Amino acid sequence: MKASINIAFLGNCTTDYLARFLKEECKKNDIGANIYNCPYNQYHQETLNTESGFYRSQPELTVLFLEGSELFPDWYTFTTLTSSPEKKYALMESIFESITAVVDSIHTNSATKIILHNFKIPYFSPLGILDSKNYPGLKDMIALLNLKLGEWAKDKDYVYLFDYGGLCAHFGYENATDPKMYYIAKNTISFPFTKILVREYMRYIAPFKFMTKKCLVLDLDNTLWGGVAGEDGISGIKLDLAGPGKSFYDFQREILNLYHKGIILAVNSKNNAEDALEIIENHPHMVLRKHHFSSLRMNWQDKVANIKEIAQELNIGMDSMVFFDDNPVEREYVKSMLPEVTVADVPDDTSKYADTLKKMIEFEFFKITDEDLNRNQMYEANQKRLESQQQFQNLEDYLASLQIKVILQHANSFSIPRIAQLTQKTNQFNMTTKRYTQTEIENMARSNNFLVFSCTVLDKFGDNGIVGVCIIELKDDTAHIDTFLMSCRVLGRNVEYALMNKIVSLLKEKGIKTVFGLYLRTEKNRANENFYAQAGFSPESVNEKGTLYRISTEQKLEHIPYIDFVLENEE
Repeated sequence: MKASINIAFLGNCTTDYLARFLKEECKKNDIGANIYNCPYNQYHQETLNTESGFYRSQPELTVLFLEGSELFPDWYTFTTLTSSPEKKYALMESIFESITAVVDSIHTNSATKIILHNFKIPYFSPLGILDSKNYPGLKDMIALLNLKLGEWAKDKDYVYLFDYGGLCAHFGYENATDPKMYYIAKNTISFPFTKILVREYMRYIAPFKFMTKKCLVLDLDNTLWGGVAGEDGISGIKLDLAGPGKSFYDFQREILNLYHKGIILAVNSKNNAEDALEIIENHPHMVLRKHHFSSLRMNWQDKVANIKEIAQELNIGMDSMVFFDDNPVEREYVKSMLPEVTVADVPDDTSKYADTLKKMIEFEFFKITDEDLNRNQMYEANQKRLESQQQFQNLEDYLASLQIKVILQHANSFSIPRIAQLTQKTNQFNMTTKRYTQTEIENMARSNNFLVFSCTVLDKFGDNGIVGVCIIELKDDTAHIDTFLMSCRVLGRNVEYALMNKIVSLLKEKGIKTVFGLYLRTEKNRANENFYAQAGFSPESVNEKGTLYRISTEQKLEHIPYIDFVLENEE
């Protein structure tokens, strides 16, 4: 297994089958799941007792599944629904406070993230067709409770409201439930729906275990449009606002949503580039234009070779890529040759393309930062940098022409989410590859024993955003670099060396005499294993895991003249 996770189920109904099916679903995704299943309807006792099995299991992720008909059975009675609005609002407030109290108790005693189910809205009410005439009726009460829980949870990074009610409606209320299993075992959901539900839990587990992807690689013919560009031409392909080409239009709209979310788009198509570009740039119903794609491979080269070139051009790992192609032969070829690439299970029916993309767990994130939202614009700026580089014969002259400016900041409320994200996602230039949550970064930033820096890089072509992180642990007159990483998109400009020089200089000003830097070897950061040596550090000790380096702050380091530094919010 590539990863493992501790998960806990708390609820007022039977969750044994959920736990079993989720363990299997995690295994399919190469995750070993250790699952604690709270005894039936013991969630109150388990969350109040800090010595309970729940807390001893040390869950990283907790599912709080409270079935509404079990939690507030009185709401399903004629007498309650015909009582005064004031009484019904009081009942809603009481349930809301009891739920949030449980969540607050969990958060106080554990660092777990919490998936809180909202409640399904039944079609039938004791009032029948008069439910809406006795406002708030049963449906209104549950809807208002769901809304109130959503408002309460939206700014809390430790709790996520799971739209259980919406999922039940999507799957079908009668299909989601199994009355026989309910009366036999207090199991409120059907076996088919259990499989659907655990798949949706993976939307939270994937980003939690850093399984999210950053690039969608797309075929063109019979994928972005119907037909073949070279045979049907711009007027013959299927792509329109109504009729048989509408499904391709809707699929492109879903892709555009991912683009705005920060997902990089690339084309990998066996095509004549001129034929394909004419459609991309000139077809009236194309949603995606040339500027939306950070890399274009329209040729007759095999698609595995193209994917390798795309990864190299974008400077990303192939495990960051999802490949979407209508041709099952091409999909199998990529699967067999590039197992690290995620290959989408593309349906034969093109009308299901958009739904297939919506259901993919690979593009879920716990938080979207400004850098995510601006990522594609940053890649466009990078293309301009590459074009500019062609005008220079000397690398130093080119780098000097960029007018590079580096802003170094102590971690703050704005930068901390991005710092945590970089520790979770950066693999190639990451000296220790330690993963940290936002809460852990916040704790280190507040501690007198740590310095936490973010690094923003700008040049004449634009702002790259926060692309570097340095976390330092202070011990008397020595400093230990816990984390030193840099986004791959700014590598090759010597920013990493200039940043290290600045860090050592700042530590000297704080009275530090010796700085230690640790390189822990992984499969993905081997290309940078000599960084500390090249930055002027000397090896202190070596073992099978990596190398510990040291440097005296009295040592004179090489100055990089074409990089300007600004230190903001200095402590």
